[in-house]
Amino acid sequence: MENTNDSPDNPYTFLEGYKVSDASGEDVGEIEETIYDAPSDVLKYVVVRGRAVPADRIEVHAEDQIVTVPYSAATVTSAPRIETTSGAFDDAVREHYG
Repeated sequence: MENTNDSPDNPYTFLEGYKVSDASGEDVGEIEETIYDAPSDVLKYVVVRGRAVPADRIEVHAEDQIVTVPYSAATVTSAPRIETTSGAFDDAVREHYG
């Protein structure tokens, strides 16, 4: 899988700039980048403060341009820094978030 953020095929770039709140409503930052796997048509990660957050459990509130994540701000800010996605990176992210 490759980081296709710059690809015109990434339908999730509209999320970039959305504010991110944790499960308790604390501000975590904003979405800097979206990591989209074009072959499987799946948004894999959103990037907040340079950290990967799995996209499969986020809640998007488009009208307010806010995304809620089911993790604490501390969990997000201690997550693996984004790098070229690979099986090892995916495993590290899954292990971090449980």
